Amino acid sequence: MYSRTIKRVSARILFPLLSHSRSYYLSKPFYSGLGSILMFHRVCPESSRPRIRGNAGLEVTPEYLENTIKFLRKNNYEIVSLSRVAKILNDNYKKKKFAVLTFDDGYIDNYVHAYPIFKKHRVPFSIYVTTNFPDGNAILWWYILEDLILKEARIEFQLNGLEYQYSCASLLQKEWAYQQIHGLILNGPSNDLNQRILQVFKNYDIDFLKKTSELALTWEQIREMSADPLVEIGAHTINHHALSKLTDSAVQKEMEGSRDKIESEINQKVEHFSYPFGTRKEVGQREFRIAKKCGFKTSTTTTIANIFKEHKDLLEQLPRIPVNQKRDNGKINYLNLWLNGTLPCIINKFKKIL
Repeated sequence: MYSRTIKRVSARILFPLLSHSRSYYLSKPFYSGLGSILMFHRVCPESSRPRIRGNAGLEVTPEYLENTIKFLRKNNYEIVSLSRVAKILNDNYKKKKFAVLTFDDGYIDNYVHAYPIFKKHRVPFSIYVTTNFPDGNAILWWYILEDLILKEARIEFQLNGLEYQYSCASLLQKEWAYQQIHGLILNGPSNDLNQRILQVFKNYDIDFLKKTSELALTWEQIREMSADPLVEIGAHTINHHALSKLTDSAVQKEMEGSRDKIESEINQKVEHFSYPFGTRKEVGQREFRIAKKCGFKTSTTTTIANIFKEHKDLLEQLPRIPVNQKRDNGKINYLNLWLNGTLPCIINKFKKIL
């Protein structure tokens, strides 16, 4: 948690300095590339209730999403689909810079709050669906954990024979407890994930699938959106497991299973994929090879970088720019630092292609 705090403090100091100095004009010719694929998760109206920062960081407000679209248009970006990106790269496109807006997982607010904004502005976007979300089988344990920690003053459980106790009296303690328990649940074999979840929440009266019904898209909503030419539906596995922890056959099953399920529901071909978590810890050359074997036109990671002409030969490992309203302190102009390559350049130690 202390490293997270240091990063947040550094961002509060560094971002204004870089923005006011207009350093992005220096990085733009070298690190902005042909365009950018932007990564979102949720679109939620502003709320005054206490939140855990990790989860809240996945959310932007409808106003911020709309301002992002306006920002891109003001800065002469062509907002395109994922299919258009593949064509741009294969055709050596060299005109306007492009931007793609993608959403991971399949949250209901993508339909309730985001979709109307995209229709209003006639802007294409993509949603990568984890099929257990609309199937109603996903356990959204990270939100269940947040609700429990915000409610309780103390959390106690036994996991793999060890006793754990966390004081949650203050918001700072709640943040600490969340990060520690989140790590305990996530950092283990994928096939034991549900067992770890059950152990952590055993002492509490939890309806695990209630949160899923509250937050996940339905197949009916996905079908409605997929019928709109503005919307592309991509695959995001069945279970949202860290693929690096699975066997080759299990990885292929997760990729193809989600694709085939979506295709059967929307009666359209699914040609794009996003790796769950998507960092170098969860995906590498093996996963890229399997995604390519599955025949996806593009596959996206969470590696932070812009898109360059060299990605023509790396369509199974495209980087993205995470959009985080809270990280950027709500300042839409900080997108200049990301899209023009200033921060990706620093993060990637001056490498364009990773």
